[in-house]
Amino acid sequence: MTGQTERRPVIIIGAGPVGLALLVALLRRGVPAQLYEALPELSPEARASTFHPRTLEMFDEWGVLEAVLSRGHRVDRLQYWEREGHELIAEFRYDVIAGDTPHPYRLQCPQSVVTRLLKPIAEALAPGCVHMNHTYLAHTDAGDHVVVTLQTPGGLTQVEGAYLCAADGSRSAIRNQLGLRFEGLTYPDRFLLVTSDIDFKQVYPDFASVSYIFDPQEWVIVMQLPDMTRTVFKVQPEEDENEVLNPEQVLRRIRRFTGRTMRFTIFGSSIYSVHQRVAERFRQGRVLLLGDAAHINNPMGGMGMNSGIHDAHCLAEKLALVWHGGHDCLLDEYSDARRTYALETVRSSTHKNYEDMSAQNPEYRHRRNAEFRAIARDRARQRAYLLRTSMMEERISRRA
Repeated sequence: MTGQTERRPVIIIGAGPVGLALLVALLRRGVPAQLYEALPELSPEARASTFHPRTLEMFDEWGVLEAVLSRGHRVDRLQYWEREGHELIAEFRYDVIAGDTPHPYRLQCPQSVVTRLLKPIAEALAPGCVHMNHTYLAHTDAGDHVVVTLQTPGGLTQVEGAYLCAADGSRSAIRNQLGLRFEGLTYPDRFLLVTSDIDFKQVYPDFASVSYIFDPQEWVIVMQLPDMTRTVFKVQPEEDENEVLNPEQVLRRIRRFTGRTMRFTIFGSSIYSVHQRVAERFRQGRVLLLGDAAHINNPMGGMGMNSGIHDAHCLAEKLALVWHGGHDCLLDEYSDARRTYALETVRSSTHKNYEDMSAQNPEYRHRRNAEFRAIARDRARQRAYLLRTSMMEERISRRA
């Protein structure tokens, strides 16, 4: 990069965990960047809360790990149960990957907490680099730079940048302006997320902080955070959304799951649809897509936000190389590599998770349980399984 383009910053749209991760990563590598967000304040949404070991390694690289760890809950094991009979099928302990990563655990921390940690870190690196209440409207790719039009409280404004990075979510206005296809499917089921202070150990003895409960009609996922329990229920296609969210119905659903009356407080509930979609490409000219703007997936296994942050890590590395004199084709490598990973790894893994959780065929369920038990009994297979679920499958061939 030479001339005036070298002095233009990278423009990022979207102040979610992916956009802010990219901002911090670029600034750490000496690449000037400016981030613009439509909301006046950071989103309070806390749908995603899982951070895998590979992501924690990236946080360590960017100097944000200790801040995140201080606000999260470390998970040292995963469990799989059968809802009927409260039968423990298998347990996987993260200490089996202690030789593969300095962070052999999974962290549960709401994304709304992490964004509030990343933003001040970025602003300390480059004061004034985050602009709230700035809505993306359109952009022009001028060949050697981009021009972005934004709506602000003071009216329309335009900014110029070396590149435009779309971290503006699954309904990405940037992807839509580019006319890129976002192909895939929408699952017929929906997910009900309930936050509460319930203690499920009264029902499931020795319950792990993250537990998956198999059931052909209504599977359940339980995740323990520092100050709350997040419980996800499968919602049948025919169930009415308003009825599902009725507080009395939420309470009945939890009591039906526990099979007993327990004292607890419900903090909130929400229902959402689930998709598997990938953009036809992650780069078009000087525009690059990452996170939910590039790919969305079934959230079982916590790979959505993590893969988006991994996009940010890869993109920051390529942009820094280009910024410091590397060839522009490095950005094609980003697009190809991350799209392939979304298609061949994330999509297949998360869909398999969905099939395992909701399987109705008795024969399939028997085989599934037998396979989980066999993996849990074999330390080498358990290590490989945890490396895959932690998005570090390339380390399986290494010797622990």
